[in-house]
Amino acid sequence: MARANTNGPGNDLVSSVELVYQRTRRAILTGDYPPDSPLRLHELAALSGVSMIPVREALRLLKAEGFVDIIPNRGARVAPLSVEDLHDVYRTRIVLEVEALRQAMPRITPAQLANARRLNARLVRQFARHGYANYDDHRAFHFLLYEPSASRWLLRLIGIIWDHTERYRRQGAPFVTGEAAGEEHERIVAAVEAGAVDRACQALTDHLEGAREVIAQALAQAQA
Repeated sequence: MARANTNGPGNDLVSSVELVYQRTRRAILTGDYPPDSPLRLHELAALSGVSMIPVREALRLLKAEGFVDIIPNRGARVAPLSVEDLHDVYRTRIVLEVEALRQAMPRITPAQLANARRLNARLVRQFARHGYANYDDHRAFHFLLYEPSASRWLLRLIGIIWDHTERYRRQGAPFVTGEAAGEEHERIVAAVEAGAVDRACQALTDHLEGAREVIAQALAQAQA
């Protein structure tokens, strides 16, 4: 049987769209493209060495995910942040992540808890050095506690909302200390280790609600 041609122009377009999509998405999450900043198509095209067609398609994908606004006759911009959206995002996170942790607890192993503690120690060191915790490490810490739930849909939905949370988390970073965040993480891990389901879920809820309030204050100051 002849193999399908995977090197045709259609596949080149898909690869170009993915390249622009991933680069732009990452830049939005890291704050290189700040909220409400313009996204100039020709600059995005030049950055990735592609034509305007994959840039437009990548921006459509990012708009569908809520990261980009496309305004007729004005172009594309990074979606702005708002206190209302912040509260909505965090309320949803609490519902999903507390349920994931509750389902995961009977399956979490000592090795996974040890890995979570190592990641937490790394996050505290990052705060001390840079005033901010690495996104990938912070995400990995939380997902170590959620992945044993084995619920594909829960994990998928949490993953989507986590990326939106990252843009807000960066706003509150100057108001958070690594020691305080590390202590909150350790309270979650200790409760999971003890098998105290309600205590673990409450510790996670407190952690997320505290983050939400810090970020809300930071946003209010920035928008004053």
